[in-house]
Amino acid sequence: MRAVNHFDPQQAIRLFELREPRVAFANADAVREYIRALVLANRLDFVDLDLLLGRHWREVHRGVASAANSAQAESAGLATGGVVEVKLPTSEPLQVQIADSNRRALWRFLRSTVTMLIMVAAVSVFAEGLAGNVQKGFGMGSKKITPVEEVSTTFADVKGCDEVKEELQEIILYLKDPDRFTRLGAKLPKGVMMAGSPGTGKTLLARAIAGEAGVPFLQASGSEFEEMFVGVGARRIRDLFGEARKHAPCIVFIDEIDAVGSKRSNRDNTAVRMTLNQLLVEMDGFENNNGVVVICATNFPESLDKALTRPGRLDRQIVVPIPDLKGRTEILELYAAKLVLDKNVNLKTLARRTAGMTGADLANILNIAAVRSSAENLPCVPTKYLEEAFDRVVVGLERRNPMSEQEKKLTAYHEGGHTLVSIGNLGADPVHKATIMPRGNALGVTWSIPEREKYSERLFELQARLEVLMGGKAAEELIFGAKNVTAGCTSDLRQATGLARRMVMNFGMTSSNDESSGLLSLDVDEYAVLSDEAKHEIDQKTQSLLNDAYTRAADYLRTHEDQLHRLAQALIEFETLSAEEIQLAIKGESSTIANNRKMEADATKEAMKNLQPKEPAPAARPRREPRRPAPAAEEAKKGKKAPEPEKQEE
Repeated sequence: MRAVNHFDPQQAIRLFELREPRVAFANADAVREYIRALVLANRLDFVDLDLLLGRHWREVHRGVASAANSAQAESAGLATGGVVEVKLPTSEPLQVQIADSNRRALWRFLRSTVTMLIMVAAVSVFAEGLAGNVQKGFGMGSKKITPVEEVSTTFADVKGCDEVKEELQEIILYLKDPDRFTRLGAKLPKGVMMAGSPGTGKTLLARAIAGEAGVPFLQASGSEFEEMFVGVGARRIRDLFGEARKHAPCIVFIDEIDAVGSKRSNRDNTAVRMTLNQLLVEMDGFENNNGVVVICATNFPESLDKALTRPGRLDRQIVVPIPDLKGRTEILELYAAKLVLDKNVNLKTLARRTAGMTGADLANILNIAAVRSSAENLPCVPTKYLEEAFDRVVVGLERRNPMSEQEKKLTAYHEGGHTLVSIGNLGADPVHKATIMPRGNALGVTWSIPEREKYSERLFELQARLEVLMGGKAAEELIFGAKNVTAGCTSDLRQATGLARRMVMNFGMTSSNDESSGLLSLDVDEYAVLSDEAKHEIDQKTQSLLNDAYTRAADYLRTHEDQLHRLAQALIEFETLSAEEIQLAIKGESSTIANNRKMEADATKEAMKNLQPKEPAPAARPRREPRRPAPAAEEAKKGKKAPEPEKQEE
């Protein structure tokens, strides 16, 4: 039974209860193991010992009491962690009482928690004493500030922001000759705030100022001053300006200043307020930082604290704009100078097509085209890959999954409607390219390029844009019927509705058939609080603009239906057409398009052949001189004895 108790107490209980009681009680150890099995199986409360043991119980209860005490104390102590008391009176059943140990468990928990806190505090104090402060002790010390003594970047490397460079000339003159300003009593500038969209060249401008002035350049990021420990950011601000005063005159450039200079509130963390307060004191506080010009850059100037942007700290606020057509052309020429471009590449066309892009976007387009050309082992970067790089950045990757013939036909007529309406409308931008290849979320795309940089648009130009947007749906309805119009016009209708709503709510423009006045300007929040009648009137004017644009587009396509058929067939055959190929397709000269593409492909193959390295000519073997016989052989032929070599003394 003792062996069975280790594996299955239930088996030990059955083994004891099946025996005759007189035989079982002959062995006190068996009774002891039976009591142990009951305790282990948690059946002690469910067994009537008087009934089971009968008259023999009184004879053996003294021996059983000691076994029950030890066994139940062991089991109950393991299960509940408490104190077990077993009482076996002579005339009463077995009584088990378990003392409550919750207080003892709570006391052990509190004791372990306090011990752990004391250990953590001791480790922190030891780390602080060892490294000087807590953050350095944990390996979170600040980065060593090393000023850049010689900056090679100049204003010649910055394109597309001539006005900004002219504004910064005074900072350069001050850094070169401070006495030139102080002799007239002028107050020296302390800081410049440069704001603008990401990628406009704010960091490049800051480095160019240091390069033009020939002064050291210290740079940091706003996120470097934030840490989980209080006071770390303020200390790093002090270290930065302390190093700047050692190298004055110099430039301190803090990028993404909004990370540390945002507007303060009562809910801010103490560490954030301490860092900003230290920055404010360093820029205009008790110490004089003559010769240190602070340049800050951010994409969100409206989020900065007013104490930081006031005069005396950041004296000048310069907005770095998105480059215009001239600036984009200069940026493209600057980056293209490092590439090998095809002679037919027209950077001015690419500059006109990339309206609204920053210098970083333009550099990315050129780099994507160069990488693709290098992967294809081309001798230069062709115009085709530049076009694909632009389409990839703006729309998305081209999907090679072929559409069915019916879907190709629907997409071809849809894009053909956009293209044809754009060509026939004087107010629309010239068409640059049309394709029915799926790209991104679009099944087809029609690209237009403005002839010049536009800063405002007239009414007939906006109406022309509405007509072009409606041209796709009008072409589908004209060719396939009203019931076969697809859902591909969803994006067109969304753009057209947004444009028409802005014309009514912001530009004060309504349809020519609308006699009511439309001179008002509302934003979205103001529109939401208008009355139902005012909203209904605005919606009616918007719908009128859309209906008129759709009618004019449908009438034009109905008049030039034969051109629409020819253009759609060419799109189905070639999938992508350039501006010149679109004109040939409208005239029905698809064969000319095929011949031109064949000639272009042959020219590319020929260029690839010329690019392959030629096998080097076999190198001429060096002429071998006849082997001269040894001196001993020559002497032997002449009958003379060769002289013995001289012996060298050690």
